[in-house]
Amino acid sequence: MIWIRILLLLLMFMPAGVWAKDKKIAPSVPIGEGVKVVIAEGKAVLGDDTTPAQAKAIAMNNARRNALEEAVGVNLHSSTLVYNSQLISDLISTATKGLIIAQKVIDEKCYTEGGSIYCSAKIEAQVKPLALEKGKKISIVKASVQRPDRDSTANSPVFQDGDEIQIKVMANEDSFMNIFSVDQYGNVVKLFPNDYVKAAILPSRKEFVFPDNNIRERGLKFRVAAPKNLSKAVESVLIIATKEEGDFLSDKTLQNPTISDLMKELSGLDQSSWDEETVGYEVRK
Repeated sequence: MIWIRILLLLLMFMPAGVWAKDKKIAPSVPIGEGVKVVIAEGKAVLGDDTTPAQAKAIAMNNARRNALEEAVGVNLHSSTLVYNSQLISDLISTATKGLIIAQKVIDEKCYTEGGSIYCSAKIEAQVKPLALEKGKKISIVKASVQRPDRDSTANSPVFQDGDEIQIKVMANEDSFMNIFSVDQYGNVVKLFPNDYVKAAILPSRKEFVFPDNNIRERGLKFRVAAPKNLSKAVESVLIIATKEEGDFLSDKTLQNPTISDLMKELSGLDQSSWDEETVGYEVRK
């Protein structure tokens, strides 16, 4: 069916760095009340099992983390996944002390020092500090990325180029699921819901599978792919559970949305009304 083929193109996981040259600086936004503007830097060493692109991404992650820590004055809890000395997730656990709602890259470079190669990033970040809210909080209690033919999951799943995958998630109360693919530069693709598969409320502690067998039988399948110039890559799936139905990144004028665009939208929600979980996986050729 034509619409299924179109959907497959829209929802295919994007390889790491696919938009890196198209967009490095997020659009400027008015500074709102309580928002702090900070300059922060991050650095990463280029190891034997790390590509330059991955080292740049790790440096950017560290700059974002340092910006948050400077703005709110504490070390933030991190949901970052690290394995095989590879790329870490772009996302900091945002349900804690602050959100980066806008970001501008001031400088990115790689250089040699003391016989080692380093990559560094310097950013100007707009950070919205968050006060912890009291009351019951929605929580994701299970999240995984795995092959459809496997019942068991691994903490650090590894797939071969072209493998089919499914995303499984469960929350502690009735909720709506929102699923995104995030590349190592913080660019975001919304996978679910979309124009073809609509959101519906998920009962408490019921497992949500996407794409489920019914959708797969209609021809929609997710297959992972490593970038052409790399033998392996690490990708991330971001899952956001909300108490109310959301409409994230729906602005059609927003081209190549970034994690900062998504975090800006989340910053307007009650903290107890949503939760996030990031799942990383490795793809090898």
